Amino acid sequence: MAKEQLMRAILIAPGQEPAIIRLPAGHGKHEEAIRDVLEGNYGAVEFFEIQPGISLFILVNDLAAVLGMKPNRRFPAPDEKEIIYGKAIFIAAYNGADESKEGTLDMSEETCLMFMEQIKLHFAPCKGDEEPGPEDTLYYEEDEQGQRKPYRWVECLAVPENLPEPLQAGRVKFYRTETREIMEINHRYFKKIPVYTPDSSLN
Repeated sequence: MAKEQLMRAILIAPGQEPAIIRLPAGHGKHEEAIRDVLEGNYGAVEFFEIQPGISLFILVNDLAAVLGMKPNRRFPAPDEKEIIYGKAIFIAAYNGADESKEGTLDMSEETCLMFMEQIKLHFAPCKGDEEPGPEDTLYYEEDEQGQRKPYRWVECLAVPENLPEPLQAGRVKFYRTETREIMEINHRYFKKIPVYTPDSSLN
């Protein structure tokens, strides 16, 4: 049996020093391993370009604040008010400059160690008592007119009854009816609540 190919990335967890982790390189297993580490679905933020066409990305659980994950580290100035909640993975990937190339890339141990030192210098650890602001739990969707509609996921006090068949999206299940939308993740249920702003449409 062929030995599984692994690739290096950097993990930062709340209250811990950055560490090198090894993720499966194979398609499918790679994404699932990232979801395992981050405990759910994830989003990516391009941090900086390492070289033309290749950047260092930060992967985080895209529902970390909603799930109440612990504060981890602050972004470098001038974005120090922005906090990473839960675990984060720093990983090298093609940035789309060359449309013929896509996917993540292995980093040498020396490269990882260099980036780990930069993370320790520029991403200040949180104290542990920080809490998400209102904007950290706000999400947006577009209506039929292309206008952005804000909403929040609010945890249900009890397991909702009479749910339809779910739509699976990674580690999340969505239950939709004409009158409500419920999200299930890690055996917790959240209901979708519209947020009305001065720019919101009345209907």
